[in-house]
Amino acid sequence: MFHKSLLKMIFCNTITVFFLISPNFALSQFNIKEIIVSGNSEVSAETIIAISGLSKSNNMSANSINEGFRRLSDSGLFQNVVLNPVGNRLIISVIENPIISNVDFEGNKIFKDQFLFSIISSQTRTPFSKGIIDEDIRKILQIYREKGRFKATIVPQKVLLKEGGIGLIFSINEGPRTEIKSINFIGNKEFNDSRLRSVIESSQKSLFSFISTSDDYSELRQENDRKLLEEFYSDKGFANAKVKSSVGTLSDDGKSFNITYTIFEGNRTSISEVKFENKISTLDLSDIRYLVKTKKGDLYVGSEIEKIRKSLEKKVINLGFPFAKVSLKKININEKQSVDIIFMIFNGPSLYVERIDIKGNNQTLDKVIRREFSISEGDAFNPALIRKSEEKLRALGFFKNLSVSVLPGSSSDKAVVTVDVEEAPTGSLNFGAGYSTDTELSGTISLSERNFLGKGQRLLFEVLTSESNKSIKFGFTEPALLNRDLSASIDLTYLDLEPRQSSFTSNESSIRTGFGFKLGNDTRLITSLKILEEKISVPISSNSLILKEDQGKISKSELSFDYLIDGRDSIIKPKNGFLLRSDITISGLGSRNSYIKGSARGKIYNSFFDDLITVTGELEGGFMKMQNGFSRTVDRFSLGGRSLRGFQYGQIGPREGDEPLGGENYAVSRIEANFPIGLPKELGFYGGIFAEAGSLWGLNYDKEKIEIDANDLKSVDSQIRSSVGFTLYWSTPIGPLQFNWAKPQQYLSGVDKTENFSFNIASQF
Repeated sequence: MFHKSLLKMIFCNTITVFFLISPNFALSQFNIKEIIVSGNSEVSAETIIAISGLSKSNNMSANSINEGFRRLSDSGLFQNVVLNPVGNRLIISVIENPIISNVDFEGNKIFKDQFLFSIISSQTRTPFSKGIIDEDIRKILQIYREKGRFKATIVPQKVLLKEGGIGLIFSINEGPRTEIKSINFIGNKEFNDSRLRSVIESSQKSLFSFISTSDDYSELRQENDRKLLEEFYSDKGFANAKVKSSVGTLSDDGKSFNITYTIFEGNRTSISEVKFENKISTLDLSDIRYLVKTKKGDLYVGSEIEKIRKSLEKKVINLGFPFAKVSLKKININEKQSVDIIFMIFNGPSLYVERIDIKGNNQTLDKVIRREFSISEGDAFNPALIRKSEEKLRALGFFKNLSVSVLPGSSSDKAVVTVDVEEAPTGSLNFGAGYSTDTELSGTISLSERNFLGKGQRLLFEVLTSESNKSIKFGFTEPALLNRDLSASIDLTYLDLEPRQSSFTSNESSIRTGFGFKLGNDTRLITSLKILEEKISVPISSNSLILKEDQGKISKSELSFDYLIDGRDSIIKPKNGFLLRSDITISGLGSRNSYIKGSARGKIYNSFFDDLITVTGELEGGFMKMQNGFSRTVDRFSLGGRSLRGFQYGQIGPREGDEPLGGENYAVSRIEANFPIGLPKELGFYGGIFAEAGSLWGLNYDKEKIEIDANDLKSVDSQIRSSVGFTLYWSTPIGPLQFNWAKPQQYLSGVDKTENFSFNIASQF
């Protein structure tokens, strides 16, 4: 019986092959009045017929039968498929693949099970198909190769479960790390190998390789390194530079790679002329020419040219041409030592956003995701706005995985934008510790939720304690009030202050509400109203008459405006650009102590020697103008510590005897140069030299009530203090560390308290 079945199967398969290879038989026509399915148990006959795409027909061709065979075979549901026309019947005989009851992984440490499940097709309640499993193994091995694990092996195991059914186990041997032994360059003359290695993400194996994985060989990282090298050369004026090849050679023992980049540098090029090719007849070029700041004779800088191209495209779209595109063309002249820049403006194909689909958001509401989109359903499709929206969604921090894809819509001029997310935990309980020579040892406990009820709202409860201050804070923020780019917040705070530099203590209870909104792409304004009650206590032993006059309880309100302009090229590690922040506070209107208090801080960044050295210059200052009564010590400015290195925190400026009182005016200038110190970049060390100068002055008090000997009141005038020194920065897994060695240059001997060494650390665990 077994032999007969086997012969029958061979015979039927032979017929099927005959259909596929015989041109004469492929032209045959069959009068099929009935389709019969046999051999199926899990998959219904109706489903099998539907998958085949066949139906009863008086003129069913052999080609259509072959197509049905292909569809059934490609479905992955069957080990074997036979289609046999017998008379006016078509018999579909199948042997089903068993259904998987359970899928598991063994031996995986680098990647979690949940991630591996997301990339394979073999899932619970899917067929046990060798073809699908082989493809899954290929996908898993690929991600291990991207992590430098080129000797990883995967063995699929079929397991018969006790409760019945089939289990599939991927047994993974991750293998050793395949490290990069050397990175070499060919063709580079302007920049040495060491400089080019600092540009790319990959690094050579070293004593400190255990700190990072950048020395693990990765094909994706190698491809990205090519892009980084070309961008680097382009920004240095080499408009025609190319990485001709990048070759990774595996050592004979299979433990390491040697990477070689072959570079064509070309010449440094200047811009000979900037031109426009306008294909939009109704566009007036005078409306956009002002955006081109580059002029004849300037060095070609690729990133600047790309910024201009993007700004031109955005402007043209805003002028009422939603499908406008701006592309860049370079024409080399003078033996490639100069280049003509041509901005070509044209209308791209008309394409609209039909709809935006959101999947996977089990917690976050649709509207929270949709409000991050800079494009709406029905708008002209704009890839730049789609990318920007994706970046904004990632910046929320609500999702573990996120992808934005574009699919064809219901017609050729429509597209469907699909957002697929995997939710991440957004609540956290943090325990923190830190040390600063300003505040000494401190500890923090905070409970926060960044996506409250899936609405994108933020809740915070925080307790902070140190030797000099203790605080409890509760805060709530709505980032999109009325579904607009308008943030609203409310904070309740209790602060107990015991400054080390002074003998007074104070406590403050306050409630603050605020609103923030954008004024431009890089500017933001935050307004807030704060109502507080504040009490100052001064011990009887204090010799300061001014402090004793400050003691007591006061209630008041404060209206504040905080304005920010961020023109830096990077938030994390800026090399160029500027940052400007200013604030003004109107406090105590109608009370016995009312004042206007303002401050401003401007910082510029510039890099030199191929971005090896970054120089920052900074100016900061503030004033306090009393409208009624006299200032109190908690309202005045302090200076020293991190705000003026080389001097103890709060220990310069007006003082009465040994008591620092703070000042009503201050000004500080700072300049610092940061640079690598020769250690591998994986260690996170870099150094800096600095020079700072500043002053804190101004103190008005009730001279009718308080009589102070002129010798007891010191440093009220604006006398300059200055210092120079060296800083060591260290980015560590437990947090950033900063060590400062400073030597004061100008100071008041016997009055100011200096500080030659200080350091700061902050961490969460």
